[in-house]
Amino acid sequence: MASRAGSALVLIGLIALMIFLVTFSVDQADVRVLILGAGLSALGLLLRRRAARAEQRVSERFRTLRRILGHTDEPPDSD
Repeated sequence: MASRAGSALVLIGLIALMIFLVTFSVDQADVRVLILGAGLSALGLLLRRRAARAEQRVSERFRTLRRILGHTDEPPDSD
């Protein structure tokens, strides 16, 4: 869910930055649009990064059973 919200914020931020560029080209730029776009994009990237880290965490359920059976979550080395 956080990943989708982050993607939406990045998209909205990029749209705001594009609006800033268009208004800048016709000499009617507002710095608040630039700050809003950059802020929303940064917040969206932060949310996406946190969501990606949360997905990478290994489940601790049945840790003892995996240890007893000899199953590991690490890929074998290919030498």
